[in-house]
Amino acid sequence: MMSLFIIYLIESSISVSIIYFFYELFLKRDTWFRFNRFFLLFGLIFSLLIPLLDFSASEIIVNSQNQFVFSEYLDVNSVVKTVESNITKSVTRPNLIALFYLLIVSLFLIRLFYQLVKLFKTINANEIINYKNYKIVLLDYISSPFSFFNYIFIDKDDYGSTDNNRNGSNELLLHEIIHSQQKHSFDIILIEFILVLQWFNPFIYRYRQACKEIHEYLADKGVIMVNSDKIAYQKLIIDQIEKSFNVSLASQFNYSLTKKRIKMMTRINSGKLSKLKFLLVFPLIAIMIMAFTINTSIERTLSGNQLYSQSQVKSTSIPSIFPVKKDPGVEISSGYGMRMHPTKKVEMMHNAVDIRAPKGTPVYATADGLIRKVEKNFKQGEGYGKYIIIDHESGYSTLYSQLSEYNTTEGKEVKRGDIIGFVGQTGLSVGTHLHYEVMKDGKNVNPEDYF
Repeated sequence: MMSLFIIYLIESSISVSIIYFFYELFLKRDTWFRFNRFFLLFGLIFSLLIPLLDFSASEIIVNSQNQFVFSEYLDVNSVVKTVESNITKSVTRPNLIALFYLLIVSLFLIRLFYQLVKLFKTINANEIINYKNYKIVLLDYISSPFSFFNYIFIDKDDYGSTDNNRNGSNELLLHEIIHSQQKHSFDIILIEFILVLQWFNPFIYRYRQACKEIHEYLADKGVIMVNSDKIAYQKLIIDQIEKSFNVSLASQFNYSLTKKRIKMMTRINSGKLSKLKFLLVFPLIAIMIMAFTINTSIERTLSGNQLYSQSQVKSTSIPSIFPVKKDPGVEISSGYGMRMHPTKKVEMMHNAVDIRAPKGTPVYATADGLIRKVEKNFKQGEGYGKYIIIDHESGYSTLYSQLSEYNTTEGKEVKRGDIIGFVGQTGLSVGTHLHYEVMKDGKNVNPEDYF
């Protein structure tokens, strides 16, 4: 499951980055702040969901005559020379990467939890005044105002200067009330949780900054609509610089972007023609949906890791590539034909090739086809374990067994080179490997003839 989660993280991170680049290129300089806010918020939710969607439609015509026959006593074993080698392979590079990722995630979660605890301690340690639907927390120390949901944190001295003006028109208080009214804290909490998962993505930090900038522009705009004296308000912003109080979860009045805020306040409102740029959002979303939810074949020629070349195969519907990524330590441990059964110690027909590989090594579909079977009711240590059957055109079917995890579902169309699962040891076996069979017109054939 960790391998699937890593793939999800990568796709989600790419989606977040694309959304951010689009905002930077086309929307950042416009004064349509409300639209920009919801575009960025939509981008976060969209990036979380898009890798989970699948709109693939099958266009492959296959027959179902190649029905593999199974028995828990069938010969499906790979020969791995020693049990000790399995223990060594259990600590693989992917596992170390996963442990490192989880360690950093834990640190970011602790940091987020600490910030929340710090906020609630501040609430409990200071005087609170109920004001309309808000709770005003009066701070005993010098601080720039900030807000968190319906809590508004403000210096006692600043609040005292508004004591005779409790209608919300005071700029300091009104700025934070607008943050609270528009639920800006929701955006911040969402992006902070995504940042915990995508701490490795440099663009998620820029994305967070863009969201906070939009929040400040929206609050500034709301204040100016009540008090049209821009010069006085800008002077107030500058005066608050010395009171900066860095609370990343809060919507902070002075969020180190004073210069940008003042420039945006003096900018002429974007013209109606600039709204036409919003139309670019639709092709962007369409392209991302096609890129992330419709399966495409991975055709690459890499030195030492070549999946296939066009000169080696005539049709993508014929099994024709090596089914396992050719990393160091990957090799055929048992070929097609008669052999001595590794556990029964009797000579038996082996209708497959066994490919020794570390646990978690990606397994590729060797041709275009439809997933006919994804075994869910397997018994650990018996038979084929977790296996997948793919039906292809021209009378071919392929079997991939002893998998540790799946990366596909029944009825799904796959392309040659798509990752469908990962090497494991879930059936009757003495080591991690892929058991790979090819059938043509209902009869087993030697898979090595098709590599």
